[in-house]
Amino acid sequence: MSFPIPAGACDTHMHFYDSAIAAAPDTPMPGHFDVPMYREIQRRLGIERVIIDCRRDRRWALARSGSIAGASRELKIDHSTVSRRLAAIEQSLGATLVIRGSKEFAWTAEGDCALRAAQAIETQMLDMLRTIRSAKLEIGGSIRITCPSGLVALLAKLLHDINTRLPSLAVEVSGDNRTVDLARGDADIAVRMFRPTAPGLVCRRACDLGWGAYASRAYIARHGNPATIGDLAEHHLVLYIEAMHTVPGPRWIEDHRRGARAVTRVDNTEVARHLIAASGGIGVIPCFMADLHPDLVRIFPEPVATHTAWIVYHEAARDTARVRAAVDALVEVIEANETTFSGQHRKSRS
Repeated sequence: MSFPIPAGACDTHMHFYDSAIAAAPDTPMPGHFDVPMYREIQRRLGIERVIIDCRRDRRWALARSGSIAGASRELKIDHSTVSRRLAAIEQSLGATLVIRGSKEFAWTAEGDCALRAAQAIETQMLDMLRTIRSAKLEIGGSIRITCPSGLVALLAKLLHDINTRLPSLAVEVSGDNRTVDLARGDADIAVRMFRPTAPGLVCRRACDLGWGAYASRAYIARHGNPATIGDLAEHHLVLYIEAMHTVPGPRWIEDHRRGARAVTRVDNTEVARHLIAASGGIGVIPCFMADLHPDLVRIFPEPVATHTAWIVYHEAARDTARVRAAVDALVEVIEANETTFSGQHRKSRS
């Protein structure tokens, strides 16, 4: 028997058969469960494929009725069908599960062991499903947000506004310049400086990030301020390693160095900011990292480069209430501080 697989269900294959679902054998997606719920189970179990076959009524009918005939009446199927299915289970386990009598049967030691194990598994599954259903509907618990390390300080300042909007949700923010695996559950939400193309991820625009050219006040006092972009070649420049040249800010200063020989290369914006503030040269860093720094001055009035930041989460969490609420709150807070992120409308020097 075959049936169409819903979009997004490529790694997870689950059947929950229940007498309450009229077309159980022919219905791959019972109404109580959907692909996001399956994927959440998959993520929590930490496995690539989940195969669950819960013929609950059939299994417990044998235990409740104490006989094959009683089970067949309860399930409204022929007793020979019950016998065949029981025999198939025994064959797959390589053990006799019941001692058949004229009217009733008794569980063997192996059968009793299998029954207790099955009951324990079902209890765990039902507990997990209740937890998942609750997570889909209730805004509570904790939410983990990851972002580039250079963004942590600003997001931490905005946490108060997020907590005000979501008092029942504990928000955790961590800085990580690696691309964390949202499908594996390394975080619930990621703020990324690029729009990911990996399948299974939901992207929502956060804001435009402006990059400015900066130097320290002490550096300008000693070396002067470049009047034009072409004058940058006469100064010591703080550049980035090649791996960062796809990012608009690092790309801009690389394109405009014009043969400058006095350069220092760094591998992240935090190191660049510290080096620039220590009079190590002129460099390009995100405006939100520099505009409030008392020792840093913009070389040119407007941002020299801009790119879009994205809020990203896994499609399995699309219908989870706490994730939806956190994403909405994060977008609202970022939009309320749009000029801080964009770096627009600010004087260059004072």
